Parts: sequence; C-alpha cells; structure tokens
Amino acid sequence: MEISIEDIKKIAKKAGEEILKYYNSDYDISYKGEGKASPLTDADLASDKIIKDELEKYGIPILREESSDDKKRLNSEYVWVVDPLDGTSDFIKKTGEFVVSIGLVKNKQPILGVIYEPVIDRFFYAQKDKGAFMEERGTAKGIKVSAESDFSKMRILLSRSHLLSSDLKLCESLGIGEKIERGSVAKIALVAAGMGEIYVNTSDKTSEWDTCGGAVIVREAGGKITDMKGNDLVYNNDNPRHLDGFVVSNGTRHEDIINELKSLKV
Repeated sequence: MEISIEDIKKIAKKAGEEILKYYNSDYDISYKGEGKASPLTDADLASDKIIKDELEKYGIPILREESSDDKKRLNSEYVWVVDPLDGTSDFIKKTGEFVVSIGLVKNKQPILGVIYEPVIDRFFYAQKDKGAFMEERGTAKGIKVSAESDFSKMRILLSRSHLLSSDLKLCESLGIGEKIERGSVAKIALVAAGMGEIYVNTSDKTSEWDTCGGAVIVREAGGKITDMKGNDLVYNNDNPRHLDGFVVSNGTRHEDIINELKSLKV
C-alpha cells in the first residue's frame, strides 16, 4: 500500500490549524475517567473529527484516543494510531507544547509517523527505511540522534505535567547532566532530532497513540524505543496500554538505562 506522507502531513496541519482556533479563544473542558488527570477540550474533539474524516478515505481501521475501540482492527494488516491533541494539559496552560500525532502500523510495526506542533508550525516525520525529517515553516532537513554516550553530558526530557519521582530517581542514579521539562510526545521527536538523548516514561498509563507517531521517527533517526524491560514496542494490541512504560534514547546507552530501571525496581 502506497500512502503519501505529504498527504498525512496535510491532514495533521489541517487538524493543527483547527486546534489553534480554540487555543486563541474560549472553549469547554471536561475530564475523562475519575479526577482531573485526563482533561478533554473542544479542540481535542474538533481535531479528532478532522483526522477521522480524512483517514477514513483509506479504508484502514483507526485506533484513536478520543473514541471507542473497534476491535475489528485486530484482524487488519494496517491500522492508523492517532492522538488528535497530545499534551492537552499544556494546551490548557498555553505553553504551546502540544502536538498532533498520526502513525500508521503494518503487522504490529510502525511504518509511518507524523508529529505536528501547531504553535510553531513544525513537523517531525518519517517512513520506514526512508529516513527521518524535521520541517520548520516549509523547510525540511534530515535528522539524526546525537552520538553522546557520557551520561554526565546527556540531556533527559521529562514530562512537565506528569513528572514522577521514579523519573527523578533514574536521573540521579545515572548521573544525567541536564534535565529538561517538556510537554507532549514531541519529546520522542526531540530525541530523534538530537535535541536530547533520553526520554523515559515509567507510568503504566500511556497508550499506543502516545508513541506510535514518534516510534518510527526515532528509529529512522538511529535511536531506540522499547518498553522498560527492553522489548521493542509493538502496536495494534488488544490492550493498547503500554503497561511496562517506555524508554526512548539515542541508542548509545540504552541497555544501561534498561538495567538501571530494573535495579531501581521501577
């Protein structure tokens, strides 16, 4: 199946432009589940509708954060995995650090990924075996992970909205040089672009749509993404949750990070 990544970028940008209309005006906020850990805005729903309507033309099942799960996808060779607005908390706080994420999976492996940052009009994108790219205001360039292998000189990207004590414990035990707090799964793409070396999420509450768009990007850039046990992430599972978290790195010390997580019993 031949799918133009430029067409998928256009869909992500269309959704991002709709998000910005809400970003600069009033909107309603509701919450998914118990408490206020998972906010949902009109912008999430508007972006979700645009992406759904556009992707349905391909006749491929869609696994989306903001919809009920149609298990028919489990029998499909291909599946779209979509987060229409990742970083809703940052959207609400107006940090600008939220993204649209679209991934395409074939036989449980991500083969295409687009991450779009609407506020700064920046794309990260990749297709399997075709390299990874960053595009800012219409100008694209290839990206590669950093070659840094000294933990004391490495930069770890941490969640601003969901920072865990286990994340800080890992930083301390490895002697990480610099901690950078950042919103959304753009953190995966930033590792791919050499703007950080490590991103670890020790929570069991993330799902396939949180990583799918970024997974192929970081792999094509020369990096690694696995669960905390060191297993490659696979997609289109019956349960889309990443129960063993995930680890993204430039690859130079990935096994050491995994081993440290095991020793910390995270």
